[in-house]
Amino acid sequence: MAQRLEIQYVQFYTQGSTARQVTPAISRDTGDLPKMKKRKLQRICIDPVAIFSMAVAVCLFVMMMVGVAQLNKTQAQTAEMEQYVQLLQMENAQLQAQFDAECDLEAIAEAAVALGMVPAEEVVQTVISVELPDPSEPEAVTLWERIGTFLSGLFA
Repeated sequence: MAQRLEIQYVQFYTQGSTARQVTPAISRDTGDLPKMKKRKLQRICIDPVAIFSMAVAVCLFVMMMVGVAQLNKTQAQTAEMEQYVQLLQMENAQLQAQFDAECDLEAIAEAAVALGMVPAEEVVQTVISVELPDPSEPEAVTLWERIGTFLSGLFA
């Protein structure tokens, strides 16, 4: 076995790694000076969601007021139109009464016969009937017809 060597480290005194503090020659202690007070900052925190919701509420309020104004205008127009319709109905009733009083049906019938009108009893009526195919039955389409339809639609 090999001998173990005894190693002794030489430890000389060292001052260390800290710097020495130098004492000032003149004392800086001049008494109690008034300290400046820090002004508190007044912060106003603004929540963007709250601002956005208030803007939306204002927009909705404005749109609601515009809607109410349009509704009032439309109701006024409706009342005006109802009065106009009543006026036209009264005028129509007066004109109908005047027409019935002045109209001579016998003179109109004589003029119509003179122009070539034929009474309905003298006209011969024929009935024509048409048979329609049943839409529930589809037409039988062959494979070649479907292929031809597809190709004509493809190249059309």
